[in-house]
Amino acid sequence: MNPPAPLQLPPGYAQRAWTAEDLTEITALDALIFGPDAWSLELFEAEYQASVAINAHSFYQVVTYRGQIVGFAGVMYGPPFADITTIGVHPDHTGKKLGAALLLWCIRTAVTLGAQDMLLEVRADNRTAQQLYADNGFTHIHTRPKYYPGGIDAWVMRKPLRGSEASIDQQTKE
Repeated sequence: MNPPAPLQLPPGYAQRAWTAEDLTEITALDALIFGPDAWSLELFEAEYQASVAINAHSFYQVVTYRGQIVGFAGVMYGPPFADITTIGVHPDHTGKKLGAALLLWCIRTAVTLGAQDMLLEVRADNRTAQQLYADNGFTHIHTRPKYYPGGIDAWVMRKPLRGSEASIDQQTKE
């Protein structure tokens, strides 16, 4: 599979790699978006350290609007799989294809790293995210009961990136 082309962001928005200076802002945005499912600053700090290590296995991007972080996404790579660790967009900035742009960045990153498959977990009650993932070639392969706080199930979704299934997926989209 060839990496998908980046999605053009609306005027005023930019996408870039995260920096250590972004962590507090990302943690606050994550808490706003995900509430009880949010990550701690310590977890983001650990992910950041993994992303700047000599043999990095985590990769993160942010979307900014006029200098303020309004979205973020992460990919963790452990051959042969790439996992989307998180994707979040500020509620005031949804509907602008920012989540789709971040998802395409995740897929491009996984393809570039050589992943055979991309995996993610999404809340079973998050139909908007499930549809975004399905529209981009992910299928529901497993349910993890009561995975999230409040007893909400997680859907495990998979997108093949290499091999016969990936080739078939690519042919049907062209």
